[in-house]
Amino acid sequence: MTPRPPAPPRTSSPAGARAAPPGRPERRRGPDFRGGAAGRHRRARFRVGALVGAVLLPAAAGAQTEGYIDLNGGIRATNTRFTDRVQFTEFREDAEFSAAYDVGDDTMFDAGGGVRLAGGLGFGVAASRFETRAPVSVDARIPHPFHFGRHRSLTGTEPGQTRRETAVHVEVRWFIPTGDRVALAVGGGPTFFSVRQDLVTGISYDHAYPYNEATYTGVSATAAAASAVGFHAGADVGFFFSDQIGVGALVRYSKGSVDLPREGGGMVPADAGGLHVGGGLRLRF
Repeated sequence: MTPRPPAPPRTSSPAGARAAPPGRPERRRGPDFRGGAAGRHRRARFRVGALVGAVLLPAAAGAQTEGYIDLNGGIRATNTRFTDRVQFTEFREDAEFSAAYDVGDDTMFDAGGGVRLAGGLGFGVAASRFETRAPVSVDARIPHPFHFGRHRSLTGTEPGQTRRETAVHVEVRWFIPTGDRVALAVGGGPTFFSVRQDLVTGISYDHAYPYNEATYTGVSATAAAASAVGFHAGADVGFFFSDQIGVGALVRYSKGSVDLPREGGGMVPADAGGLHVGGGLRLRF
């Protein structure tokens, strides 16, 4: 009996598909879009993939971030008033004085920077510094050295005690489309305040026999420091001469409250922040 030749090896090619000639690589087929439910599902998946690619690829290609730096000079256009009341002992009787602090307008400096993301959303950090001399009005009641329960009143005004305020603003910005040469943004977020304020700790006066009257001569003061967390909101507009350099204006309102530690114990509550208006250099890169 003549032996049969061995059968050729079986392949996974579909029925009816031709084998590639020897020495030539086999060509790969594209998606199978033949009829039937399987074919319809393949066609649907292919169309969805093509649509997603058409939407996401241009967006990914155009997704860019832009950095910015703002440098501002301006004023703190807010008047802040707070009062402290101090009790002490004089001639073995209770005495007291109140000190009213008027923190008015003065110059400030502001600098910040951040990043603008695709779509108009941005994140940044800015720091502002404000320092002034706050006038203090003093109203005191001082006991009589000879007569018990007969207090003498005296008033006076000090030219000013130093008020220094630093604020760090962490901001979420929204950039409003306005064109290449104008950049308009609004935003807000938390503000971290650090306040240093001279507080009146004592008063000095003169009196002469028969000591029925006393005359105010001055005060003694010491610096107190405190910090707190508040908030801010504002708007910024920039006008650019080139792609990187321009000028702009800033309006920001911030609000916070600190408790200043009084010498000898106790706290003095005081407001921080206010309306900041300024302008200066704008950089973007």
